[in-house]
Amino acid sequence: MQGLIMRIVWNMVKQALVGYAVVFSIAGTLLLVIAGWVVLTPVLRVKHLKTHNPAQTLYMKGQRNWLRSKGLPDTLSHRFVPLDSISPHLVKAVLAAEDDGFYAHPGFDIRAIARAVEHNQNNAGRRRRGASTITQQMAKNLFTGGKRSFERKYRELAYAVLMEHFLGKKRILELYLNYAQWGKNIFGCEAAARHYYQRSASSITMGQAAHLAAVLARPNHLTPHYTESGLLQKRMRVISNNLYRRRSIDTTTWRELGGQDSLLELRATLEALQFEGAQSRESADTVPTGETDSAGTTHRVEF
Repeated sequence: MQGLIMRIVWNMVKQALVGYAVVFSIAGTLLLVIAGWVVLTPVLRVKHLKTHNPAQTLYMKGQRNWLRSKGLPDTLSHRFVPLDSISPHLVKAVLAAEDDGFYAHPGFDIRAIARAVEHNQNNAGRRRRGASTITQQMAKNLFTGGKRSFERKYRELAYAVLMEHFLGKKRILELYLNYAQWGKNIFGCEAAARHYYQRSASSITMGQAAHLAAVLARPNHLTPHYTESGLLQKRMRVISNNLYRRRSIDTTTWRELGGQDSLLELRATLEALQFEGAQSRESADTVPTGETDSAGTTHRVEF
């Protein structure tokens, strides 16, 4: 009798163990599927962008929804053009304005983040400084939205890294230039060039490019033509100084674009003189770098 009871109890235990094993197996499989979906979905979404130009970004969709909520037409001005149909002047100006280290970072800029954190801590209550790269801006516009949260910022960074890996710099830049906001309901450089200058993005001059790039800071409040704006002037100084530092413009153009008359100007001018002097020496094969010529002119400037 006792043996029979033990067998019955043992069978019940085995059935329970088998049941638990099945439950845990199903749960484990579901967890793996969910984990795979969480990881794989962003990868697939990013890889899709390699050959696909979205009709609109998440931000553009939100703008259309807002217009409809106000009873306004939800039409946005937007036209996609390939990167080789965009003026190199505009490409250089946008990089100088929004992400001067674009070709050096992996999707995010640690030094810029550190500077922004320090600035925001020391200037509590004032306008916050951002540190988003062009890649992060595209990740936000395409995938994560603009709501401030640590979770959103984490996802933005993750998408930025994926975009750098699967798309590369050229494609990211092409997407940014075509989907960035350039004014009220104006998206992409082609629509902006036609709206502000009645010409295509391929024929934008350096001066026009710098003014367009300056608008990106606050596209709902700035236009390239409102040159009295203090913010626009400030952005123009940043852009012109960055362009000049990278030898993308000469001294005359730098001054025309608003190069700052300060220590920055002195440094940029001296660097330009050093560069121009080096060019002259190479062509004439005369004074070596760092030496002094017969007139007593030193040909190296250290900062």
